[in-house]
Amino acid sequence: MGFMGKLIRKIRGKDDTEATPEAEAAVNRNLSASFIEHTLERPQLAALYKDSGIDVVYPNKSGGLSETMAQQRLTSDGPNRLTPPKEPSDAMMLLQQFLNMFWLMLMGAGTASLIIYFIDMTVTANLFVALVLYVVIIFMCFVSFFEERSARKVVRGFSKLLPTSCEVIRGGKRKTIPAEELVVGDLVYIRIGNKVAADVRILTCNGVRLEMSSITGECEPIEFTDKPAGKHVSIFESNNVALNGSACVDGEGLGVVIRTGDNTVLGQIAKLTTAQDDQKTLLDMEIEKFVKFLTVMGLSIAAVVFIAGIIIAKFKNIFVIFINGFVCVAVANYPCGLPATLTSQMTIVARRMARKNVLCKKLPIIETFGAATIIASDKTGTLTKNDMTVTEIWYNKRIEVVTEKDNEDDEVTQRTSMSVDDVRKKYLDMNEPSLMKMLTVMTVCNKAVKVEEEKKAVPMFALPFGAVQRQMAFASSILTQVVSIDFNPLQKASTKQKYNGSPSEVALLRYATSLINMDQLRDDHEIVFEILFNSKRKWNLMITKKDDEKSRLKRKLSNDDGEVELELMMKGAAEIIIEMCSTIATKDGEKPLDESEKQAFLDAYMHFGNEGRRVIGFATKTFKAPADIQFSMEEGNYPKSELCFLGMTAIMDPPRDTTAAAIAECKSAGIKVFMVTGDHPSTAAAIAREIGLIGDSKPAGGIRKRHSKKALDQMKIEMETKGASDFSVIRGEQLPSMSSTEWDDLLKKRAIVFARTTPEQKLLIVEQCQARGEIVVVTGDGVNDAPALKKANVGVAMGICGSEVAKQAADICLMDDNFASIVHSIKEGRTMWDNLKKTFGYTLPHLEPEVLPIILNLIFGMPLGITALQIITIDLGTELPPTIAYAYLQSESDIMHRPPRRVDSPLVGKGILLYAYGIAGPIMTILCTMAYLFCYWYHDINIGDLFYSATNDHWHPTAADFISNNHTFNADQQMYIQAQGCAAYHLTLVMSQVGHFFLCTTLRTSVFNQMPSRLSIYSVIIETLMLCFCVYTPGVQIVMGTAAPPWAVWIFPLTFTIIMLVINEVRKYLIRTRPRSLVGRLCKW
Repeated sequence: MGFMGKLIRKIRGKDDTEATPEAEAAVNRNLSASFIEHTLERPQLAALYKDSGIDVVYPNKSGGLSETMAQQRLTSDGPNRLTPPKEPSDAMMLLQQFLNMFWLMLMGAGTASLIIYFIDMTVTANLFVALVLYVVIIFMCFVSFFEERSARKVVRGFSKLLPTSCEVIRGGKRKTIPAEELVVGDLVYIRIGNKVAADVRILTCNGVRLEMSSITGECEPIEFTDKPAGKHVSIFESNNVALNGSACVDGEGLGVVIRTGDNTVLGQIAKLTTAQDDQKTLLDMEIEKFVKFLTVMGLSIAAVVFIAGIIIAKFKNIFVIFINGFVCVAVANYPCGLPATLTSQMTIVARRMARKNVLCKKLPIIETFGAATIIASDKTGTLTKNDMTVTEIWYNKRIEVVTEKDNEDDEVTQRTSMSVDDVRKKYLDMNEPSLMKMLTVMTVCNKAVKVEEEKKAVPMFALPFGAVQRQMAFASSILTQVVSIDFNPLQKASTKQKYNGSPSEVALLRYATSLINMDQLRDDHEIVFEILFNSKRKWNLMITKKDDEKSRLKRKLSNDDGEVELELMMKGAAEIIIEMCSTIATKDGEKPLDESEKQAFLDAYMHFGNEGRRVIGFATKTFKAPADIQFSMEEGNYPKSELCFLGMTAIMDPPRDTTAAAIAECKSAGIKVFMVTGDHPSTAAAIAREIGLIGDSKPAGGIRKRHSKKALDQMKIEMETKGASDFSVIRGEQLPSMSSTEWDDLLKKRAIVFARTTPEQKLLIVEQCQARGEIVVVTGDGVNDAPALKKANVGVAMGICGSEVAKQAADICLMDDNFASIVHSIKEGRTMWDNLKKTFGYTLPHLEPEVLPIILNLIFGMPLGITALQIITIDLGTELPPTIAYAYLQSESDIMHRPPRRVDSPLVGKGILLYAYGIAGPIMTILCTMAYLFCYWYHDINIGDLFYSATNDHWHPTAADFISNNHTFNADQQMYIQAQGCAAYHLTLVMSQVGHFFLCTTLRTSVFNQMPSRLSIYSVIIETLMLCFCVYTPGVQIVMGTAAPPWAVWIFPLTFTIIMLVINEVRKYLIRTRPRSLVGRLCKW
């Protein structure tokens, strides 16, 4: 089964055993996954693409497709472009907001209010209730819609990966055509500065290096060949197929187009990824469960009330009882303000995360972040800076540690306590020529360029050979700028000098430029010959002619007619270059490279290797040659031995400054961190040790025990636990063959480094973790990371160097590519979960007091204690400022010292329900009812006389006189007293919640240990003012059905606050001191 076949099965969750020959053929045919071209020899390719007229011996003389054939294929296959990912229209996206369960329930409440209004149009309050509900629903749905739409805009742009034109051979002639007209079988040229417009099997090439960050996410250019790959090598691992969207940064070649448009690897992975249905987030599932609970509870209570009501009414007015009883009770059991609260809180947190460079594509995913148990993170650019840097330099038998400032080229840079000029005097002394020579080779034998050299570009045909080489490097720099799409609007401009080129060469040039004048050195050396680096040679060679004033004068005075003095410069793998040397540069000049010198080199080399550094050696040789000599790689007429070894540098991609602290925070939070990288195990392990991910096995005393290169290459897995360490380093190639038991043992480790992993193995890691109940956060930047991003509970795409497909597949875009931002997001997710629990603990108790007056009125015939409009003003008015303020609460001090919550841990668990419906709710209901009855007692009305008085034609505008305790109350007096009772009930409920708000700001710690924030105080002030507006404002009182109550009713909410303060302090004390006891578990939210 091909890579794509396996990929689609893994995404769809199908096991390989389900595959049949017919199904496999369908997968390969539909997905164009049956890549075989990378395994074929040139004659086989010529036979397969016979219409292309491929010349097997001299591919550049091939005839290509005829214009007629090309047009036929364009008509049948369609243009060479990617189909934009299907996204819902703005109208559909807006409609989806209204289909949320919460909003549907509110719509039901609004509809019920409208029905009640049309039954009795004299009660206009029901119309107001319906209008308020609909306005709130529409407003909050639009808020969610705009938030989601703004996030989606950031991750669009597949078309940015495609070039606009390309050069092909058609009908035996070269011609430039629009990229969209490219068809299968076309022979297309790949040249430096060009993007690859389709999947192209390379037929012939000369030093082709492709930058494939749009596919793999890795910015390091890869060398390509025209040689066939092995039969078991996947299309991603073969280096002879240039994939659509990659870019040529070096060399040139010719290839045959094997896939176009949606059939390319880029198109297929994009289609696979965007076609998958989004998984429900944990918060979505929790909210669904809670809504179902509320629905069952509300309908049950409503059914009981309805049945009791019709029995008491002797089965008369059943429809009115159904509306006023069943529907109203069901709606009153539902917290109408909760949907607005949740949306507001998530929006606030999402915007707070955006300020920290984390962009959420959908709001509920924030909470899933907080439940994460494993972070599977890329190394390059996430844990590290994605900025190769010279860390050490070896010459004169000593290692010089390079500080970060040494890699800056600012003219005022300070090196430790010395100025730049002092550094130059120390290092560029004529008694120590080795460093100066090494810096010269580092600068001249280097194709990296400063960004400002873009302004100096001139046509290639007007340049000498050496300048052509430099101009080609410049073209590479322009290309790098083109393919590096900036998706970071939050990123601040850097004052650091920017370079373009391969990361290693940029690192060398940045370091050299901090010490010497790069422009002067390059101007003084005319390049006459160059051999590019490749993976077989492992070195880069330049032959230069010095063109400074001193050299020109020396040539004039020289008697060597017909000869010129040239300098060979070489850089590359240090262990290979030193074998080509016979001498070594020292402070006393060149010395023979004897065994002691080689041993000194080996000690330093193995030290760098064991530290996971990339080691680059430098050599030079001055020689004379005829002025008209034409150097040729085929003839080999250039020095290849007896060079002078100058020294070597150690290069690495340094960890981000914040990574180690973020890793430590993850450990304290009980979150496992896995490094998933394509790097060699030794390199990955070295970085992992440096950031504190895995234990350090180096012995005391500095340089570690030397390992041979063979031993390093054969490193497979390190699974011993040493001391407090608990980690493993494992190669990706081992994963597919591991048994379930081996996976169990491996995933028990607290930290794992997965080295040399492929995208398919990354997907396997995610699946194995999820199969064991883990909540997995995965980072990715390449197209081939998209399936793993989609499969993970939270997919995090890199915003700076991530591909478009990865951004489409992910739930989160990390706009600064920083691991610490992920950890911050987990903290935000945990805090939001805690704050949502506090919100539910605060909100739910007020539902019982809202339901009881309806029951008392319907079953016991008592005057109505609270109107529908009052309920709406509480749920969608006074309750909103405090509940939204919970989003701004700071996390409790132990938020990142707790283990991740269990996946099955409910948002609204037994503890909250017991507290809301068994403690706080009943107490609030009793005190609200007492305040309500106090108003009748205040007017000398016997409480017993209230029972069934409402059903006996009392307590409405045209009511009959009501007699109690020998007092007669007419209709106006009845309405005034009832309005006072409603106001007292309303006031007690809201002011009880004011005190309750502060009691719920902590889950475990005492409320006295956390001072209220200014925002919290402002929110309750707003709540109190809204209450007073409804209760005490003339005119509003008429609409609300309220009147100013006696001042004594303020005692009831104060009583509630005191009672609940005692209860909550005892409850939190039990949680802290007896967390595992039955009482402690019941008290815990």
